[in-house]
Amino acid sequence: MNAERRATAPEAAEVISSAGPRASTPLGEGRASVPHRWTSATLTGGVIVSAACFLVAGAAELLGVDSGGGEMTDVGALAKGLVALTPWAWASLGTLAVVVTPALGLLTTACEYASVGDRRTILLALAVLTVLLLSAVVAILR
Repeated sequence: MNAERRATAPEAAEVISSAGPRASTPLGEGRASVPHRWTSATLTGGVIVSAACFLVAGAAELLGVDSGGGEMTDVGALAKGLVALTPWAWASLGTLAVVVTPALGLLTTACEYASVGDRRTILLALAVLTVLLLSAVVAILR
């Protein structure tokens, strides 16, 4: 016979929760679990969208569609180029998706951690987003 007494589930949860702020608790008890799914989905979605745009651009180029040309900032020309399947328009859209995806990922992270009340992670995500946006502004103005 084993003379040791085993802890019951509520006692074990109490020990875990008293271990400190980083200790996890069983789902449904105390605080919500740390979210990760929306940030991952946002980043994955951005990669898929950009890859699809580059594939369409490559396929259009291989099919001999006129490359066209234009400015990425000209939204009207970009929209017309997308409808006409011009490679530059699809490559431009893929580039925009690559550039915008990290910013959307950081915003998603901030929103996810706001849902569980983790202010430190929210502030960190917003600080990194600010640095990213400032560097983009400096690059554009330079």
